[in-house]
Amino acid sequence: MSLTAQRSATAASTADRKLFGLPLAAIFVLCYFALQTILVTVVSNGAGLDDAEQLANIGYLDWGYGGSQPPLYTWITNLAASVLGTSMLTLQIVKFSILASLFLSVYGAIRLLGFSRIVASASMLGLFLIPQIGWESQRALTHSVAGTAGCGWAFLAFAWHMRTRNMASAAALGVAMAAAILGKFNASFFLIMLIVTGLLIPEYRRILLSKLSFVTILAFAVCFGPTALWMFAHKSSVMARANKFEIGASGNVLYDRLMGVESLIEAAFLFAILALAIAGIIAIIHWKKKTAPSAPLTTGEKFLRLLILVGLIIVLVGVVVTGANNVKDRWLQPVLFLTPALMASLLARYRTGNRALIDYAAVSAVVALIVPPVLSYYLTYGSNSPPYGQLDYRHFYEEVQAKGPFKTILTDNAQIPGNFRLFDASLHVVHPETPDVRAHLTPPVLVLWFGGATPNERIARLLQNANIAVPQDGIVTTDIEYKTRPDKHITVSYFLVP
Repeated sequence: MSLTAQRSATAASTADRKLFGLPLAAIFVLCYFALQTILVTVVSNGAGLDDAEQLANIGYLDWGYGGSQPPLYTWITNLAASVLGTSMLTLQIVKFSILASLFLSVYGAIRLLGFSRIVASASMLGLFLIPQIGWESQRALTHSVAGTAGCGWAFLAFAWHMRTRNMASAAALGVAMAAAILGKFNASFFLIMLIVTGLLIPEYRRILLSKLSFVTILAFAVCFGPTALWMFAHKSSVMARANKFEIGASGNVLYDRLMGVESLIEAAFLFAILALAIAGIIAIIHWKKKTAPSAPLTTGEKFLRLLILVGLIIVLVGVVVTGANNVKDRWLQPVLFLTPALMASLLARYRTGNRALIDYAAVSAVVALIVPPVLSYYLTYGSNSPPYGQLDYRHFYEEVQAKGPFKTILTDNAQIPGNFRLFDASLHVVHPETPDVRAHLTPPVLVLWFGGATPNERIARLLQNANIAVPQDGIVTTDIEYKTRPDKHITVSYFLVP
């Protein structure tokens, strides 16, 4: 055996090795996110924008929370806080546990679809090559994390159902599909592409058209039904952020469609380019190992290849039909998060041996290890301006407390009140996206907004809905400094209502 062949065999053996019954890649993922949980907690002074919103909303349980966002992430955070307490550590445990579940779900699904362990490992680690997952989800996102993880759960449940074909797997698929939509509404794109692609594969079509699908539908309806009813009763809350799609923005039917398609192409490029580029470079490096396999594609390979293509077509149709002008790359997470899995399957098929796959997994792991120090610096100092998490919330909280007691905070933005709940978890927060404002008001009330003594439009509207008059005096305006940048501050104003 040549030295090169020996090295490839050794590398392949290492990649297939297990520890505590788990593949090394899975151990890496679990240790990585455990480290991130601790690291982010240690470097964080307070919660950023998305986490602060969660802190504000977990003060109560409901079937929905407004802001065009579904409730799953808030439910999970609420449950974790009730067990572990409301803290930065709890927030990070929730986020990084959900992220870890996404990675492990991809691994499990790829294995159930018939791929080798090394392909599944490369598919899982390749998720670190997607900036919206490897960086942005760790830095800031919440609902998108739950939505994409829910898609991972649905992908795993689908693969399991195609393998076992029983009532338990059918019910699990329905529950996982509901969880995906309860995580993020755009996960519906993934569910549609999952079912449509499954129907295009004869082996899967027979299962999807069997009586077992009634079990799936029933499980989905039971899990999603209450939130669906809440959505119908709170249409304005569900559509609160619909303007971000810029539907029909120009007023020209053709121009709107062209701009939407251009935005979709750009978003898809930005989302997947790193994973595609790394796979392309590795394929070129291993060009001499190129092979043209004579064996036909397996059912799993056919399904994975079709899945992303069908998803992009579905999104394209959606853009053209609605006239949406704006498509953000993060919105494509449910459609394109399996790009690394597709790349891994192609490397496995068209390159002899496992060396290309091992290189793909190794580069993914290296990219993942770059994130912790960079993220630590960002959460401490930010980029152009310091992050909201570094505001001196403790000092401001003590200042307001000295003015008098309060049980509810009525605010134009959940950032500061959410962080106040780190000091007093009994506080209720009402912000512009809170449905049924009056139902959540418990006096005494602290009215708080960004800016000078004159209430801005957002807080003025809330005050009107709550039937609270602006006092002639008693409004306090102050500056909150950033702990890591004392030369920077934000201005806020507030008054107390007995």
